[in-house]
Order: sequence, then structure tokens, then C-alpha cells
Amino acid sequence: MPAPLLKKCFNCRMFLTEDAVNLSQCLKCQKNEAKYGKPGTCEYCKLNAAFHDQKCVWCSHAERKFGSPFTCFNCKLRCAFPRRECDKMEGAALLCRLCILQARQTNQTMVAGIPVPPEKPERSGEGSSSEHRDRDRDRRNNQSSSSHQQKDNNRREDRRQRDRESSRRSGQKRRHPDETNNNSSNGASSSGVPPLLPNNENGHGFPPFAERDHGESMVKQQKMEDEIRRLKSLVQEKEMQIFDKDRQISTLKAEQYNIEKKHRERVQQLIKEKEDSIRAIEHMRSSKSSKKN
Repeated sequence: MPAPLLKKCFNCRMFLTEDAVNLSQCLKCQKNEAKYGKPGTCEYCKLNAAFHDQKCVWCSHAERKFGSPFTCFNCKLRCAFPRRECDKMEGAALLCRLCILQARQTNQTMVAGIPVPPEKPERSGEGSSSEHRDRDRDRRNNQSSSSHQQKDNNRREDRRQRDRESSRRSGQKRRHPDETNNNSSNGASSSGVPPLLPNNENGHGFPPFAERDHGESMVKQQKMEDEIRRLKSLVQEKEMQIFDKDRQISTLKAEQYNIEKKHRERVQQLIKEKEDSIRAIEHMRSSKSSKKN
């Protein structure tokens, strides 16, 4: 099955699972669309996920549980619901659900000077969200990759230690027969040519092969880690831009919906005024004809 084109649902902006059949909608939005039809724009968070009563599922549930929303300190939309009694006042430092999700995705602890609330522990059952499952899966993958990397480093260190010991033993074996042939060495020294002295512990004038290979692999690994960090920061940048574009699109859709609604109301008002005028004219005509008779 191909991977989802979007990491989040087009309607509610929740994370899509890897086994999602629809590549742009989550399972909950698919069920709601099949039950209620095409969604409208939520009057609070401006997402295209209002399947019933012009509110999305999250805003409707939060309104029933916590009361009327207040203005989000970050995005300035009236979609931040106070969870504590001390926050139920105008101007309180609150964050909406979307800003909290975006901050958790980018591992931010502060947004607009407000601390991001920590995630609740995932409950077993149907209530666990796909976002928590994805985050736990990423955490397990990072832990396993770090443990594998530690094992690889330990193996390389052991191999390097064995190579050093073997090269030291081989150097000692080579030096032992050289001591029995002192005549040849004395002849070389008497001829004025200095003997070749090893400048490494393996008895050769160049570093051991294992050390060279280990150094090259460390350089390559450092380059790859730097490239991964750069790509991760680039992906986070792009996701922030996509999030801002989605919010702008939702705001424009909400404005277009309000304009069309006002236009329809104005047209209905004009039609009603026209019908009232026609009735008044007919009444005047009927009254004049009755007076003539």
C-alpha cells in the first residue's frame, strides 16, 4: 500500500496512520462524511471539519465540557478552551488544540511565551489517538537505532584493540630474529646508513589498516549525521509553512462562507420586500375598484 501523501487529515489535521485507506482523510472524518455529508467550516477553529451544527467534533466536545472558548494567544482565533477555573477569564494565556499539536510535533516547550501542556499518557483501547501511536513508534525506533549504534561502536573498538595487540605481537616476532643477526645490522650501521625505525606500534611506517578504516568511517558517519540534522530542520520548516498555508486557506474559506451567507440573506430580504410591495399595490387596486363600484 502506498504511503499517505499527507501526514495529516485534510479536515481535522490529525496524523494519518500508515494503514490508512484514504490518503487524505482519517477514519473518523470518513465516517462523519458518510453520515452527515460534506463538512463545512468550524466557526471556532476555522477547520473544514464541521460536519454538524457548524462546529467540528473537538470544538463541540470541548464546548460542552469546558464552556465557551477564548482567544488563542498564538493564532488569535477564538478556539482555546479553558480547562481550569482560573483560566476562565478574557485575556487569559491559553493555546488552542492546533497550536499545541504543532508545538508538540516540533518539540517546542514554549509558544508565544506560554508553556505547552505535556501529553497525557496513552490509554489502551479505542480512545488512543494516532498521533500518540506515531510518537511512541518514533521513540522506540530512535532507542533501537541508538542501541544498534552503540553496539557497532563497541564492536569497532574491540576490533581495533585486537588489531593493536596482533600488530604488537607481530612486531615483537620480527624484532626477535633481527637481534640474532647483529652482524648484518652492524654492517649497515658501519656503512653509514641509519637503520629504519618504525614510527608506529605495528612496526611499520604507516598507521594500521584498522585505524585508517575506523577514522574514515567516523568522518563519513559525522557527515551523514550533519546531513540528517539539516534535512530534519528543513522538513520542520516546510511543515510550519504548510501549517500556516492551511490556516490561511481555512480563514479564507470561512470569510467566503460568511460573505455568501450575507449575500443569500440579502437576496431573500429583497425578494420578501418585492412580494410585500406587490401585495400592497394589489390591495390598493382592489380598494380603488371597490370604491368606484
